[in-house]
Amino acid sequence: LTVYENVAFALRVLGEADSHIRARVAEALDTVSLTGKDHTYPSNLSGGEQQRVAIARALVHAPRFIIADEPTGNLDPATAWEIMQLFLRINARGATVVMATHNREIVDLLRRRVIAIDAGQIARDDRSGRYHDDVAKSQVRA
Repeated sequence: LTVYENVAFALRVLGEADSHIRARVAEALDTVSLTGKDHTYPSNLSGGEQQRVAIARALVHAPRFIIADEPTGNLDPATAWEIMQLFLRINARGATVVMATHNREIVDLLRRRVIAIDAGQIARDDRSGRYHDDVAKSQVRA
């Protein structure tokens, strides 16, 4: 599937009108800075661009809530920060973003609410958003 087909897929399954699909896909691709890449195949995109396609696919429905599991895990630091800036813009537009990450730098730089989970239980709920070594060490032992 091309980038466009990938992002449009769920809307097509839902039976949305082509005009609505075109508008929503264009908006989603613009949000993730992939305008002009709609006819490109994912294999011809960088890792960061592929991640942004996945985010556009989530955004095309205009969700109020997004769950991102390690969205920067396989990215270089500069691209990871671009993805985080994108999530901050999405959040500023009103969507709640819940992200799972082990990236200490991202957690410490964003200074957003952090809920640490250890052995399936909430170990900490920190509104100041800081990575703590106590939870990280317990995860290594698990």
